[in-house]
Amino acid sequence: MRSIKTKLFAIICITVLLVFFLLAGVGTYYMKRVTEEDFTETMTMLAAQKSGEVDAHFRRIERAVEILGQYIEQNVDTEKFKNDLIYRNTILKEIEKYGEEAAKITGNVATYYFRPDPAVYGSTTGVFETDNGEGGYVSEHPTDILKYDPADREHVGWYYEPVDSGKAIWMQPYANKNIDVYMISYVAPVYVGGELFGVVGMDIDMSAIYKVVDSVNYAKGFGFLLGEDGTLLYHRDYPKGLKASLFDEEFKEAAQYFAPEKAAGTEVYRYIWKEEKHRLIAKRLQNNMVFAISVPEAEIMKPRTEMWRNMFGVLVLVVTAVLIVTRIVMLKIVEPIRELTQAATRIAKGEMNVPIRYKSGDEIGELAGSVRLMAKEIREYIAYIHAQAYIDGMTGVGNKTAYMDVMKQLDRKIKEGLAEFAVVVFDVNGLKTVNDNLGHECGDRIITGAANALKRSFGAEHTYRIGGDEFIVVLENAADVNLEECYRDFDQAVAKENEVIDGEKLVAEDAAVKLLLAVSKGVATYRPEQDKEYKEVFKRADEEMYKDKERFYQGKNDRRRR
Repeated sequence: MRSIKTKLFAIICITVLLVFFLLAGVGTYYMKRVTEEDFTETMTMLAAQKSGEVDAHFRRIERAVEILGQYIEQNVDTEKFKNDLIYRNTILKEIEKYGEEAAKITGNVATYYFRPDPAVYGSTTGVFETDNGEGGYVSEHPTDILKYDPADREHVGWYYEPVDSGKAIWMQPYANKNIDVYMISYVAPVYVGGELFGVVGMDIDMSAIYKVVDSVNYAKGFGFLLGEDGTLLYHRDYPKGLKASLFDEEFKEAAQYFAPEKAAGTEVYRYIWKEEKHRLIAKRLQNNMVFAISVPEAEIMKPRTEMWRNMFGVLVLVVTAVLIVTRIVMLKIVEPIRELTQAATRIAKGEMNVPIRYKSGDEIGELAGSVRLMAKEIREYIAYIHAQAYIDGMTGVGNKTAYMDVMKQLDRKIKEGLAEFAVVVFDVNGLKTVNDNLGHECGDRIITGAANALKRSFGAEHTYRIGGDEFIVVLENAADVNLEECYRDFDQAVAKENEVIDGEKLVAEDAAVKLLLAVSKGVATYRPEQDKEYKEVFKRADEEMYKDKERFYQGKNDRRRR
């Protein structure tokens, strides 16, 4: 059977936990929703911002190349350029000067160049300027275009690809072996009078683009860049790039989100990177490269994790408060009820002297008063019955029947672990000699004298006559009894009884025998770790009594020995 204490504690704890998990569930739902919305919005804005920074580089280059091409188309006489060397050199100088101004305004231009059709104007004719690292440009000897096969894209792809396509194009990033720089080129064919005149272009050093990629610092995320063909151009773990054919399974999973229809910069995808969940957003740039941002999911969920951590902290505080409140409730309500229940149970088992200490002006106090009154009335009734069946008629103390009931109660308490008592065994010395020499009337007077002394010292309710001259005193709650003080009281009471007996001037037929009360005694206290039954305690007390009796008879006439 569960106690009220257990039920109350369970109800409070279950209620607290249900409320906590309800609030935690609602909070988690809305926190997840807000976190996801905020993250998606932030990632979209960040992808737009960073891709915009990269596109800004590209747009400036495109505009500069377009302006330079227009300048050439509007200011070159192709016939004179072909036949007049002085005119040609003058035009090339003008293109060189105009291109440098455009490159400086544009910024981040590694090289700019103009190459007329090599088949018409010579394979090394043109302008080729490179950044000198000091804010200016220096002229380099133009590459001999006809020296390389048109299929050699690393050396002359910058010329043949725009010519073949017939329009301005962005080339895939490549290592320009002519100047040993990894770059991306924007090149455009120049037509004068509807005829191909040459190619104009500018190169961006890819390191400037990588700085934009590396500037992604949101939630421990990182950016990376892919080419139009899906090749990884730059990644913090692959700074030199990686061909699509070499992608591992994790990157192949992510690569599906770089397709034109998915790389719109508005959808956030999930994938695994280095065995960790990541979120990915991809944005296609205007030159068809893809700029992507990847963020660990754990970082995104940090606010939710922090919320759970705080909520568990709150739960600990709430549970602590509940425990304190529950403890107070237990002390104020449940404990008194439990004590009253135990007291009522013990009363029902016949223990009429159970102390009921609780007093208050509330309902529990009224209940405690009712239980006290009930116990009092039961005691009075039992006392009446007890006097009829359990009181020794001659001495007024408990008889052997009463003593046997006490033995049964103590054995039950021992089994229940509630026992705490001491047993004192008393035996009148020399009673047989008094009976034989002075008569049984004198012997009875000695017995009643012993009983009187015991009642005054220990109380009649604790004293039992179990034989002619043998008495037992059973003291429950022995820890509260001072046995030495009781012994002193008993010895004094015996002395007073002897004064009374002597005053009665009883005359013995045998003058050698004096009518005198003497009692041997022995005590033993219940030991929980040793005693399994009442009789084990009684046995030790009886042995102590006989030792006391032996000490009494030492040196005395054997005729007084019982």
